[in-house]
Amino acid sequence: MNTIEFSGKNYDQKALLKELFDVGVLAVKPKEILSNFIRIHDSKVIIKSENNDIRYNSINKIFPICIGKASVETAETINKIFNKTKVKLEKGIVVVNEENYKEVKGFKCFISSHPLPNQSGIVASKYIIEYLKKTQNNDLVLVFISGGGSSLLPLPVESIELKEKININRLLLESGANINEINTVRKHLSKIKGGYLTKYCSPASVHSLILSDVMGDDFSSISSGLTVPDPTTFKDAKKILIKYKIWNNISINVKKYIEKGIKNKSLETPKYDNSVFKKSKNTLIGCNTISLEAIKKFCDYKNIKSEVWKKNIGGDVRKVAIEFVDFISSRNEKSPIILISGGETTVKIKGTGKGGRNQELAIYFSYYMKKNNPDVKYTFLSAGTDGRDGPTNAAGGIVDNDTIIKIKKKEVDLNRELKNNNSYYILKTVESLLIMDGTSTNVADIQLIALMG
Repeated sequence: MNTIEFSGKNYDQKALLKELFDVGVLAVKPKEILSNFIRIHDSKVIIKSENNDIRYNSINKIFPICIGKASVETAETINKIFNKTKVKLEKGIVVVNEENYKEVKGFKCFISSHPLPNQSGIVASKYIIEYLKKTQNNDLVLVFISGGGSSLLPLPVESIELKEKININRLLLESGANINEINTVRKHLSKIKGGYLTKYCSPASVHSLILSDVMGDDFSSISSGLTVPDPTTFKDAKKILIKYKIWNNISINVKKYIEKGIKNKSLETPKYDNSVFKKSKNTLIGCNTISLEAIKKFCDYKNIKSEVWKKNIGGDVRKVAIEFVDFISSRNEKSPIILISGGETTVKIKGTGKGGRNQELAIYFSYYMKKNNPDVKYTFLSAGTDGRDGPTNAAGGIVDNDTIIKIKKKEVDLNRELKNNNSYYILKTVESLLIMDGTSTNVADIQLIALMG
């Protein structure tokens, strides 16, 4: 058991990192943060924004729509916020993945699919469009957006079938493309993404409260920018498909539509000068940086030496693992410390194994630490804040300086299994998976390193 000492107190490293991860997740849970952003005074709705409060004084009805992995907890929190107020709340909508699904009083709840879309998501998308037809000039549509919305609301344009959209989503997810690139393509094949949802809300006002799972918190990429102007183009979408060698593997219908969109500007997603955005506002309520800062604050409170050393990590897991290891090699500081980082890596799927980006990152980190820093005592955690890493029941992995030795003792062929993207099997064999329930939030991934010195 690896222990680490801070201010005269010994901590089990794995237990400490798991506790710190939980702190980061709690800091972006809807039930913890939503009431900080919405206040009701008489019949006024006041939404906290970055620079000043935004007041909605003469609202007739509020139409709440909750989209994403955090939407059930969001809807439950909305009920508490608006309970016993004078504000009239229409029956709302929840669209969520199966694992996080739960019925919520006062909401029509849909189970949709993630990470690949399904027919249920189309049903939910069409229901939202019909629902918004009831809005009038003095109404307010409150849209609560969290990670997963791109897959959960897959409504394609008429000339493209769902199976074609599923195929292109699968190819993108396996290609190593980052989330911004993936969502650029998704937006240009959709009737609801890339700002189109705002069009359906007219003539009502729209205010989106956004929980970001995208590095840099680009509103136009989070859940494929449902309610914000889209700066990307059909030409960008085609370039991405060519870049990742996907263009020749997609259907004729998709190719034709993208080519048509390049030539016909009227098919382009709504841009900044579109009038529908005059009554649309957006507020960030949580993100990866907030989680990292919450962990740092908790460490300070406990007199645990820590450092937020890396934000917005991205790129291939192997390259990121090497970067992490090189950083540790270059450190002169020898006192115990917790290194805190966050972001979202990518994996190019070449095999048929089971795993996720956090699991692969943990293994590669352990491998390169053993190779380059064999004498350093450490524990490393990498996990998704939604409690899920790839199509597995694990949030990620938690490894230490003995992990590679344990893998060899179990006679696991590490290189072969990594080539097959079989990280789940590797970590399960040495009891290094981080297993937890879904968290009802999602702000990408967190990495924590406990270093003895």
